[in-house]
Formats: sequence, structure tokens, C-alpha cells
Amino acid sequence: MRLAPVDRSGRSVPAVSARETIPAAFFRELHQTFQRAVERTTGAIDRFYAIGGYTVELSFAGPSLIPSVTPAFEHLAAEPIENPALTVCLWDSASTGTEMPPPPWEEADYVARGEIRGYSNEHIHTVFHPGSGVLGILDARQDLALFWIRDARQLPSYESAVPLRPILHRWMRGHGRQLVHGGAVGTRTGGVLLAGRGGSGKTTTALACASSELAYLGDDYCMVANDSIPFVYSLYSSAKLDGSGIRRFPHLTAAISNPDRLDTEKAVLFLSSFAPVVTADGLPAKAILLPQITERFETVLKKASRAACLAALAPSTIFQSAGADSRDFENLSRFVRQVPSYVLELGTDICSIAATVSGFLSEV
Repeated sequence: MRLAPVDRSGRSVPAVSARETIPAAFFRELHQTFQRAVERTTGAIDRFYAIGGYTVELSFAGPSLIPSVTPAFEHLAAEPIENPALTVCLWDSASTGTEMPPPPWEEADYVARGEIRGYSNEHIHTVFHPGSGVLGILDARQDLALFWIRDARQLPSYESAVPLRPILHRWMRGHGRQLVHGGAVGTRTGGVLLAGRGGSGKTTTALACASSELAYLGDDYCMVANDSIPFVYSLYSSAKLDGSGIRRFPHLTAAISNPDRLDTEKAVLFLSSFAPVVTADGLPAKAILLPQITERFETVLKKASRAACLAALAPSTIFQSAGADSRDFENLSRFVRQVPSYVLELGTDICSIAATVSGFLSEV
């Protein structure tokens, strides 16, 4: 079955005011579908992870999705508990033999970033990406989310690198955590957030530091908290590299998870199992660094304005986050006001990048 925008009854979808309960009804129907998928397999397979200071349970109907979803979270593996803060139910139709109910929206309801007009409200958030075929729905009132794809074997590598991102973004925002488009590294005493548009040098900086004594918290997405002490949290242990990046870090080749797809995809690496890389779940935030590629040999730090920092952090975060709104901008603005900002002018000497960041953290 292909998830297509058709009305379940075959009639025109009612006006928005009359559709307010449809998201909840559709969520319940999908949850029942997941429960049938569990019954048709070996039963639910549960994994627990400490994400942003909360325990999140991933409940799989059968094993098919486990190899594609869990590697990015393995550095945050936690002991099972009876009442996790959030539970995500995951299944595919191909391996479980369960058909999906037809979605109750029309083609005109598709909007940007995979959102479905009229099927997200204060409590329920619905996202479907036609390109990846992934459907994700969160019911914040129940602290329950659903993740589905037609065939687990069709999950793209870029989804495996940052799984469940729309669900985690919306749920964590309601619990004092803000997803950001940025990397992070640090030491036991504190970390730095790496912000900037694609190609600015975030991944280069993160992986250069991952090859040193610094802890690696991510290269593309992580989370921050505007507590009395600002915090930066690891979300994924993954990294993505293009051809030039692979040549820059040849010692990480063994960590590439998709070597057979490099003609059409970036290389996806999972660093939590690749010694001597160290990952961390969260660190006090000491600074925001804005990497900039230069032709100089040495790497140097220069003071940056808060305006420049917010401009490097907010647009890409909001543009890439389904359901992002003014609350995301306010959270990012608050974080930028709490933490000093610097431009990290990257030199051609990879080793000097980690040395500069490490030296800065030791002095802070």
C-alpha cells in the first residue's frame, strides 16, 4: 500500500472546524494497527535511551527496524524502566503483514517540511515525508508517538542517521529542551555548540575533535536547555561525510555504515562504537562557536556578536524542523543570550582545530 492523500470515506473532507477530532481518531487507529503488528510478530522489542535527561522507550513490532533506528542512539542506551517519559512505537508493514488505514487528508493538505494541514494541533503533531515514506505522529498528552514506514529495507540512510527527529523535536520542546541544527563537542567540565549553515565547517570541527580527547556530542543535530546553567545534550552519535570529508578523515572509514550507497548518498558514520571516540549525553554549555573555513594553517578564535550567532543558528534550525514556530526562535534567542559566542576560523591543519577548542575549554 502506498500512503496517498485520499479521504477515508471517499467524500470531501469537512471544514477544519469540523475536523478537530480527526487527528486523535487517526492516531488511535494507527496505534491499534501497531498493536496488531506486535501480535503478528514475536512481540514488542523494547529499547530504552536517556535523551536530554529523559528516558525514552522505543517499542518495535518485530526486529526489522532495529538495525536502522537504534545505532544513532546506542551511546545513550539506558536501563529499562516501568514508566518512561516518552514511548515511541515503531513498525513497518512489509515485515509485520499489517496494512495501514488510508490517511484522512487530501493532497492540498500537504505543506512544507512534511506537515499535514489540519492534522497537527496543540497536542497532536503529524508529519509524513513522501521522499522517505516515513510517517510520524506524536500525541503529547499521552507522551506516545508512532513511527511507520512501508518497508524497513527502504528506510534511507539519512533517516537512520537522525531518526525520529520531528517527534523528538516537538516532544522535547514541551519539556525544556530545544533541538538545534548544530554540532557539539566538549570535555568533562563543559562543551561548545557548533553553529552555522551547511558547509561552514561544523562536521570538520566535530570530527577533528572526535579524534582527540574531546567528547563528541554530534555534528548536525543536538539539543540545548535554557536552565540556570545552560546545557548542551547529545542526540545522535552519527556523522555524515561527502567524498572530500572521507579523504580528510581516512581513519574513520571503518565506521561508515552505508559503503554500498556512496554513489548516491553521503557516508553515514556511527561513532559510539568506534574507538577511541568518546560520546557524552550532555555537558554545561560554555560557548557557541561559529566555524569558518580559511586558507590559513592555524585555527584561531575571535569574539562574535550575539546577532551573528543567532543568524547562524536560528534560520537553519527553524527551516529544517517540522512544526517549528516562534517558540523555537525564542528558545534559541534565550540560549544565545546566556552563552558567549566566538568565530572559529578553521585552519588547514586538522590537529590544530581540536587543540584550539580544547585549549579554550581548559581556560574557560
